[in-house]
Amino acid sequence: MSSSPRFERRQHRPPPRSGGRLFDPPIVPDPSNPAIAIDHLVDNNRLLRAAFDTRVGDLKLWELTAATRRELLTVATEYTASYRDVHRPSDTAAWIAAPIIMGGHQPDLFHPGVWLKNFAIDAYARQLGGTAINLVVDTDRCASTSVGVPVGTPATARLEEVAFDQPGPPIAWEERGIVDEECFRSFGRRATDVLAPLVPDAILRRWWALAVERAAESHRLGLALAQARHQLEERWGLETIELPASELMRLPTVMVFTAWLLARSHELHDAYNTALHRYRRRHRQRGHTRPMPDLIAKSGDEEGPWLEVPWWIWSEDDLRRRRVFANTSTPGVLILSDMETLRVELPISLDTSPSKWLDALSRMEEHALRLRPRAIVTTLIARLLVADVFVHGIGGAAYDEITDDIVRALTGCDPPRHAVVSGTLRLPLEDRFPELATYRPTGALAEVQQTLRDLEFHPERHLLPLDERSEAIRDLVTEKRRWIDTHPTPTLAKRRCREIRASNARLAYHTQSIRQQLLDQVGPLAAAIRAEKILANRDIPWCFFPENKLREFLLLEID
Repeated sequence: MSSSPRFERRQHRPPPRSGGRLFDPPIVPDPSNPAIAIDHLVDNNRLLRAAFDTRVGDLKLWELTAATRRELLTVATEYTASYRDVHRPSDTAAWIAAPIIMGGHQPDLFHPGVWLKNFAIDAYARQLGGTAINLVVDTDRCASTSVGVPVGTPATARLEEVAFDQPGPPIAWEERGIVDEECFRSFGRRATDVLAPLVPDAILRRWWALAVERAAESHRLGLALAQARHQLEERWGLETIELPASELMRLPTVMVFTAWLLARSHELHDAYNTALHRYRRRHRQRGHTRPMPDLIAKSGDEEGPWLEVPWWIWSEDDLRRRRVFANTSTPGVLILSDMETLRVELPISLDTSPSKWLDALSRMEEHALRLRPRAIVTTLIARLLVADVFVHGIGGAAYDEITDDIVRALTGCDPPRHAVVSGTLRLPLEDRFPELATYRPTGALAEVQQTLRDLEFHPERHLLPLDERSEAIRDLVTEKRRWIDTHPTPTLAKRRCREIRASNARLAYHTQSIRQQLLDQVGPLAAAIRAEKILANRDIPWCFFPENKLREFLLLEID
């Protein structure tokens, strides 16, 4: 089967203009090019998946995929129904067979361009009569509990960090509760108050009440933010369902696939590092830590080598995410360790039965030992076991080149292709500050710097007209002109240069007030440029925007 080159090595850039949106494939199909459409991508991916004859335990990979989809649709619907209305089709078989369009992101306060993916998967699924699922990546680390809020005026804006909870250890979102409930409850008011001079009608204050309500029910910081955002999407007409990544990893079929990958830890370790090396060559990256470090190997003396695998591990007693090392030297046994305090022996190998794999990983969960995949493996699982199309942002799409190479190495087959969605929305300040439409501090500063340079080398240009100048100034100008007109012979060249500089220095005395006026503009203009960069940043959280601007940007009208 030949695949369309359109879906290979695509290069994407964020839309430069505010309101710009990127959809690959497009939301509304182009009649002149019907091959570039979501239904074509789904068909292409189903053909690719059907070609997989890799066996995972007792099942072929495509059989495991069918079972995973059934499990996930059921669990995701139940999870979503715990906090908002959700419709479950009566025909279960048709529901499972219909296309699944999936996206995902961490449960933080992301920017509108990231949020656009949720609206895109809804639009794609509607076109196909399928289901849109958003994966809440709560297995990632909660790096910060504050957010930079733009404060001040357009000329002096800066970011002020406003906390929505007290800082805590850098643990996974799935483990992160709310430390300071009053800090969390008051965030909407506090952040809105400091944002008001720039954006008086941000959606944050009204929406935050939903987050506070969900926090009281979920007792998890990430789930409170994600569920409140999902409730807002429901009010705007989206029909997506959601599932935390931690719950995805607890599905029996996903545990079986996880065990199969771990049983092949040698192959996975090599495939992961080889894919990273190829990525660096393609993108001419010299560093060995970009886009992520290689997996390392450690000698184990009598036990044999320990190979790092792309998972994290932690325990209820120590919630720090730690690297995972695998040892398969003992036949029929997989040993996982953080090489510090955790060590788990599991009956996992290609020669043991999947029922033992499932039992072993389930017992780990029961004993509060968390084994969670890193980003590459998370999307690998979503793309191979669940989604007919996985929708990435630009960053995720770039890194999935690595995932593609890993899939090829482990299965010998081409992986399903992904879609890419991104957008740019900047704070709508020109409605409140119309002068921003024409104010260009960068250009103004360049003009000031050019004038200061001209004052240094051509001060006479900035003095009074010739007939209004004093006799002393006219003499200085005449003297400078005489030396400029003097031919720079080897004998006179150095003296000529010194005399011209001396004339400039003497003339500069008469331009001091002009120079000072220009210097007085440098500081404010430099501050205005810094403010402009802050306010033009596309990474400002979506909840800092007015609702009407968000709806214009996010709601996708389709036939």
